[in-house]
Amino acid sequence: RGTLPSKASISFTLCAGRRVLAWQMLSRGVLMPSVPVPAAGIAVWNIQLSEAIGISISLYDHKVGGGAGRHGDPNADVYAVIARPNNAILAVADGCNWGPKPRQAARCAANGSVQHLNELLFGSSAPSSTQEVVQVILDSFNSAQKSIVRNGGTTTTLCVAVVCELVKPQGDLRWGLCVVSVGDSPCFVWQNTTRQVLEVTSAAHEGHNRDMRDSGGCLGTSVGDEPDLGNLICSFTLLAEGDIVFVTSDGVSDNFDPVTLHEGATTHGPSASPPVSLPVLTPDQRQAGLIANLTQVIRGIKPQLKNEPIHAWELKEAIVKHVIDVTDNQRACMESSLKSVDDPELSTVERRARELEFKEKLKTMGGKLDHATLAVYEVCRYHNSCA
Repeated sequence: RGTLPSKASISFTLCAGRRVLAWQMLSRGVLMPSVPVPAAGIAVWNIQLSEAIGISISLYDHKVGGGAGRHGDPNADVYAVIARPNNAILAVADGCNWGPKPRQAARCAANGSVQHLNELLFGSSAPSSTQEVVQVILDSFNSAQKSIVRNGGTTTTLCVAVVCELVKPQGDLRWGLCVVSVGDSPCFVWQNTTRQVLEVTSAAHEGHNRDMRDSGGCLGTSVGDEPDLGNLICSFTLLAEGDIVFVTSDGVSDNFDPVTLHEGATTHGPSASPPVSLPVLTPDQRQAGLIANLTQVIRGIKPQLKNEPIHAWELKEAIVKHVIDVTDNQRACMESSLKSVDDPELSTVERRARELEFKEKLKTMGGKLDHATLAVYEVCRYHNSCA
């Protein structure tokens, strides 16, 4: 309580079970924006750098019987990555459920938030502390909410991360990461110096078992025209040059979860009746397993070159390969099942029997079919901007 020092920021993140308090000031007068233009403040999108990149794919099975596309279409995930010489904005929105209206909600959330940030993070009224940056991000969620309601969207998660250079570094920690999140789209940091992964949004589910059927919170029309801010969190983390910040949808993070991969079991949610051979994991053990799996995949990029830094494009490709690989069996089983039960010669009883057979088979397979989205940024000073 009391008055904060001028141009200072107090904020926290969960790190190894401790709340870390940090006072930080932004480097004054050096945030370098692009010229404000329409389309969320950016003139040309789809300009990617190997250090600042994103991807969104569908892990669902292909439709059969002449239908084009995949089940789960349209993809209701949206991401944005904007990198400037000494700062970056990353956003991921994951529309809840399937269909055009969740996709509309995600598009409105990402567009409304990024537009707000591009207008207020720069110029004469730009924030001078990380506390003010977090407040601008929070205000951008209000813009996102209004846009969803105004444009007929339903509900979506939203995680927004802003990376900025600090005026008073703590040793090699010259950068700050400000994150605001609602829902189950997490934000992680890969630390090249320690070769470890940190989830900076872990407070959203601390001490609770993840439930893949419930995001825990959302923007949009959750209760009338109001959002559900049940797991809204703000976090601040110090970064070193070379660290990699990545924001994902749950279609990525859930496919590193030991329960989803059938490496462990839970007494909560849709996986509450596991094979008896699997150990039952506490929420903390489940989180530790997720981080361990993610760390193993990223370390596996250069297993023999421990002193060689991993770069953003390499991290993106390794994670995408992992989520495709762990869902391959489910995808193949679903496609085979659909072809099998589509046989017009089958009686109703035979068709039902085959459906049950495939359903039981799917229960033995790890992985989760979903849309998988990833926004990645490698912390460094850039010579050019991209979006």
